[in-house]
Amino acid sequence: MKGDRTKVVLRHLPHTMTQSVLTEQIDTRFAGRYNWLSFRSAKNSLKCQSYSRAYIDFKRSEDVIEFAEFFDGHVFVNEKGTQFKVIVEYAPSQRVPKQWSKKDGREGTIGKDPEYLEFLEFVSKPVENLPSAEIQLERKEAERAGAAKEAPIVTPLMDFIRQKRAAKGVPRVGILLLSM
Repeated sequence: MKGDRTKVVLRHLPHTMTQSVLTEQIDTRFAGRYNWLSFRSAKNSLKCQSYSRAYIDFKRSEDVIEFAEFFDGHVFVNEKGTQFKVIVEYAPSQRVPKQWSKKDGREGTIGKDPEYLEFLEFVSKPVENLPSAEIQLERKEAERAGAAKEAPIVTPLMDFIRQKRAAKGVPRVGILLLSM
């Protein structure tokens, strides 16, 4: 294994505990002695059957030993009075996530983007609202009333059928009578 083991895990923390409360408790004695802290809260769906946990990477292995002596077996009490006895162990994986310092090349260039500038122009234009539904209805009714009904188109087939009926002398039956 490379180097000393400096990463520990705190298990059996209260499920209602937050990272700020835990950090407050740790910083009273170990402020500035750790590099990295990751808090994992318990699943709320499991309520009291699950625990929160925290991973801490210390700067020196001596700090790990002192931390374990102080916090291993430490009792946290939640708001209901339930006691939680904390267990401090070495973390199964001693790796710590790297801090990404790579800067995004597009950061700060949105003011130069032509698509974004086009969008800003579009948004800044005043919106032309359609007339209300009542006004549109009045316009349609005025168009219908003003326009005379067009005569139906008479095709040669319709002429032939009319001539045949006229020759027979049978009066034309209305559509309403046939549909009954």
